[in-house]
Amino acid sequence: MQQSSVYSLAAASVQAQAAGQNLRQPRVVAGSRSLASMLPTILTTGLVSLVATAVLRLMWMGWGHDFVAAWMEAWLTVWPIAFPAAYISKPLVNKLSRMLSKPVPTEHVLGTNAIMQASEQATAKSGLKRKPVLLPVHR
Repeated sequence: MQQSSVYSLAAASVQAQAAGQNLRQPRVVAGSRSLASMLPTILTTGLVSLVATAVLRLMWMGWGHDFVAAWMEAWLTVWPIAFPAAYISKPLVNKLSRMLSKPVPTEHVLGTNAIMQASEQATAKSGLKRKPVLLPVHR
C-alpha cells in the first residue's frame, strides 16, 4: 500500500481538476493526533528526560560500571511518563504563554523618545549645555 501525504493528495487534486474531475481535498486539522503533530513533543521530552536522568544518576550514583544500565532504566521509566504529560498539557501551556506575552499598552511604556525629552528638559532646567553628539541620534 502506498502512503500518501497532504501534498501528494493536493497535487493529485490539481491534476484531476485540470482533467475535468472534481476530487475532494483532505481536510488538514491543526493539532491532529498524527505522528507529525506529536513529533516535536516526543523529541523534546526524550532529549530533556535523557539529559535529566543522566545528570541525576551521576549525582546519586557517580560513574560506575553499571551507570549506563541504571541510566537507561531510569530514562525508559521517565520518558513514557513525561511525553503524555507534556502532550496533554500543551494547549494549557500555549494558552498561558499567549496570556503572558500580550503586548503592553504603549501609554504605560517609557520609550526612547520620552527618555530623550526628559533628558533635554532636565538639561535645560539646570542651565547646562548639551555635549556634542558623537554619533547620530535618530529621533
